[in-house]
Amino acid sequence: MSRRTSLVGAAAAVALSFAAPSAAMAVTGTISAPCYSHIVGSGTQPLVVGLTGGTPGAGFVMAATAPGKGLGSQGSTSGDFDAAGNALATIENIFPPSGSIDPLKGDVIAITIKDFGITPTVDQLLGQTLITNLGLDVSTTPRSPRAKRSVRVSGTPFAGKKLYGFVVKGTSRKILKRFSIGTGNVCGYASTKAVVAPKSFRRGTYRLYVNPGTKLDKPNSIMSGFRIF
Repeated sequence: MSRRTSLVGAAAAVALSFAAPSAAMAVTGTISAPCYSHIVGSGTQPLVVGLTGGTPGAGFVMAATAPGKGLGSQGSTSGDFDAAGNALATIENIFPPSGSIDPLKGDVIAITIKDFGITPTVDQLLGQTLITNLGLDVSTTPRSPRAKRSVRVSGTPFAGKKLYGFVVKGTSRKILKRFSIGTGNVCGYASTKAVVAPKSFRRGTYRLYVNPGTKLDKPNSIMSGFRIF
């Protein structure tokens, strides 16, 4: 079997050294999601954090950092707290720290804040979140279409949902095979080993769609094409 892939639609401890917040530092942050999806070639969902308890009118810098990397390795943003010490901060296009373009259980990143109204200014840890890829990977080995192969999928639209694979020929909607992949974790990651080829094992070009639920839902699926020869 050979394949071509196209797209249609955890947390680990962070080994970072940040200064412990003093009693005067009371900034807290609400991270908008436990995981964010990166679409290869298209960017990543914006990471949005609601900030409270900052120094009214003071500037700040919020950074996203991968374990073992320099501060702000995954991006940063700056702004000013309002008169009540609140702010909304957004970091765009955070890539998975691992650099992988394959399905991921979730790469961890730490979110920190520096309030320039505090002396001395230090980077305070607000929390952590995960970055994954919206992707589907079907192993090209073993070569026999009758053998089980690894199938992996990830993406936040699949988080906490039971995922199924549907095999069709070409652009047909007739389902030649359906199998369970499992329930997506917080980043929508699930994996299984399955015989992907239809039961006939006939030569031809096929597509594997993956989506939540037991019925094929092409608009809300992710797809990988393969060929039996």
